[in-house]
Amino acid sequence: MWQTGREKPIPAVGRDETRMILFSNGLITLDYNPATDIMTVGLPDIRTFSAVEVERALQVVVETITSYDIKKLLIDSSQAVVEVDDATYRLIILGFSQALAKTRLQYVARVESARQQQEDRAARVTEEAKRKGALSITHRNFPNAAEALEWLQAQ
Repeated sequence: MWQTGREKPIPAVGRDETRMILFSNGLITLDYNPATDIMTVGLPDIRTFSAVEVERALQVVVETITSYDIKKLLIDSSQAVVEVDDATYRLIILGFSQALAKTRLQYVARVESARQQQEDRAARVTEEAKRKGALSITHRNFPNAAEALEWLQAQ
């Protein structure tokens, strides 16, 4: 069941009084700073969620970007554990990339996971999305949230 409210803590990086929680449930929290036009979403350990729940959560991200006309997105994958088969992962990420391309989003900064196998798979799917034209947004990976936030603020 989808809920709104403060169910998860806000990441400490870049916190200030202008930040707003746009959406929160047991899977994702969408934290927005209108002063910088940066929305942050932290991806959790998704082993306990179904592919349908993950797809719906990513759809909420896209809907929120569209509704608020957000231009910058920080995706924090540092705590994410993705244990779905390659075909399912590929479909989810390609679908998310295609949906983002239909918004006015301009920049995506992604904080990498420490799990190398997960990062290798993410890189393969990202390259495929670029080849298919589904990833037309300026996108960079970063080792930590502070560097990702700094890059987005400079854009």
